[in-house]
Amino acid sequence: MTDDILKKQRAAFADFGLFAFKCKNIDELLTRASELVSEALEVDLVKVLEHRPERSDLLLRAGVNWEPGVVGKVTFADHKHSPAGFALLTDEPVVSRDVSTEDRFEIPDVLVRHGVKSMINVIIVGEDTPFGVLEVDARETHDFTVDDIAFMRTYANLLATAIARMRRHMELERSVREQSILARELGHRVANVLGLVQALASQTAVDGRTAREFRDEFRGRLQALAKAEGAVLDQQGGKADLQRLAEDILAPYRGERPEAIHVEGSLVQLQARAGRMLGLALHELATNAAKYGALSVPGGQARLEWQVTLTEERTLHVVWKEVNGPRVTEPKRQGFGSRLLDKIVSAELNGEADIDFRPEGLVYKFSFPLS
Repeated sequence: MTDDILKKQRAAFADFGLFAFKCKNIDELLTRASELVSEALEVDLVKVLEHRPERSDLLLRAGVNWEPGVVGKVTFADHKHSPAGFALLTDEPVVSRDVSTEDRFEIPDVLVRHGVKSMINVIIVGEDTPFGVLEVDARETHDFTVDDIAFMRTYANLLATAIARMRRHMELERSVREQSILARELGHRVANVLGLVQALASQTAVDGRTAREFRDEFRGRLQALAKAEGAVLDQQGGKADLQRLAEDILAPYRGERPEAIHVEGSLVQLQARAGRMLGLALHELATNAAKYGALSVPGGQARLEWQVTLTEERTLHVVWKEVNGPRVTEPKRQGFGSRLLDKIVSAELNGEADIDFRPEGLVYKFSFPLS
């Protein structure tokens, strides 16, 4: 090895180390690594191949002096008949000093088209699995030395360390962003829930009731709110599954009769606020049925069903129907539960509701947009 080549290789290590410390973009990192290897070995074609095991290939992720449309597009096989694939599988350098006499591998067309005569492939290791392969491709027959191969292996290890550091840094930044978003979202949710609790406390009827009656009714509504909020927090994306929400809210009213409440509907994911409001609505319906309606007598049943229609927007249609209960008469005045249902559907969910006091059983229908 000449002193000039040795100086270039040392400079490549130093320059890349400094660049990798400052760089925050992995494609820029891989491109600069290719440039420095090209200068150090005085070989114009260099590439970094990223292994994609789910696709069984190696993507030409970055490189220098390749034709337009090659970098980021061309792939290579990752099996043993491919030079890069063989290096990946064996974790050993693959050196072809004369491609024209190479009988171990199938030479990719893109290398033939670029006039490649000699090559070195070395693995870029990873923390768990290899990142890929670093390859130099000479357009003239090149007698690569042991020192050249050692340089490539050392450089590939340095590159692997830089890639791992960058990935950890990117993961940390993503985690910080997600935590920040989560903190803001939780802040909004806490404010919304506290406001709702305050409204429930101020509007739950006190007149003509004992402290215990007030406490029980208020506690029931808080429990329904907590279950609705739990259904939202337990799922990614801040949404509540309507089926699970309904089952959680209505479970206490079944008692020892699972058939007392029938729940049926398509898969629906509700936004956090809609899930909260709908949970309270179901609680009010079930509470009323347990006190005065079908769930207050043996053999009575409530049916909750829903479906989604799509016209100008997706709309959820919900039906609560009671059967086999006591005879129903329309109340002379509207209680807080009924007022709350009206407010939830009309004001909070921007929907419409209709209540039918049929003698054979109450039917409550409401709908609201899922936007």
